[in-house]
Amino acid sequence: MALREKDPVSGTDLTGHEWDGIKELDTPVPWAARWSLWGSIAVAAVFWVFYPSFPAVRDYAKGALGYSSRAEVTASLKEAEADREQAFSPFTSEDIEAMAADPSLEERYGAAISKLYADNCAACHTENLKGQPGFPNLADGHWLWSGSPEEIEYTIRYGINAAHDETRIAQMLAFGADGMIEKPQVKEVTEFVLSLSGQEHDAEAAEAGRAVFEENCAACHGEDGRGGYENGAPDLGDGHWIYGGGREDIYQSVYYGRQGVMPAWEGRLSDMQIRMLTLYLLWNGENAPG
Repeated sequence: MALREKDPVSGTDLTGHEWDGIKELDTPVPWAARWSLWGSIAVAAVFWVFYPSFPAVRDYAKGALGYSSRAEVTASLKEAEADREQAFSPFTSEDIEAMAADPSLEERYGAAISKLYADNCAACHTENLKGQPGFPNLADGHWLWSGSPEEIEYTIRYGINAAHDETRIAQMLAFGADGMIEKPQVKEVTEFVLSLSGQEHDAEAAEAGRAVFEENCAACHGEDGRGGYENGAPDLGDGHWIYGGGREDIYQSVYYGRQGVMPAWEGRLSDMQIRMLTLYLLWNGENAPG
């Protein structure tokens, strides 16, 4: 039997493996490392028995203790929701008019509600409530269905042209595209609408557009173009526009119509959250108290 080569320094047998002049010692794994390995295997076996472990095709081994991190998170969320409802309990009141008149609520809850607005409304109406093309300015004090607390709450809850049985319906007809009036009449009524808001316009065309307006538009916007809270028709003379108030913008609205959508938040937000947002709009609007 051939003798194995030994390390001249330690006297330990060598394995015969050599890399760039470095020879490998044939030494066993330390006992501490061995016990650590077997101990970790034993601990893992215990965890496999008592805690969720092996996956299956449609389920997983739930463990003898029945522990679930998902159930733990769910319980934590329920606890947090209960704490939040207690903290915001004043908003469960049915008298929203009284809450709107209470300045202490804004001082106590305004900052917290701003986060709710940012998460759900700011994408369309922007963080400062000023809106953007196609989305109304919520801070200018000009409302389609009035700015009373009840009406604002209704709009948030049920939306406009939304998929809800109680939603508000508002539509600007496509008078030109659908052939209800001719292109020259679209231009004339455009000039008349420009005159209503005090903008530069063709006076002769605007006078001709007055008759077109009275016949086709006054039913919703009123003979003076001031709109109506009953049907959500905008005031055409206040200088506040959702889709732009320039000549081309107005022409596009008359010719192709408009039908914006405000989603219904009932079911996605709680009654308390809807009321909180209602008051947030009242606190930050042009006609805010104080």
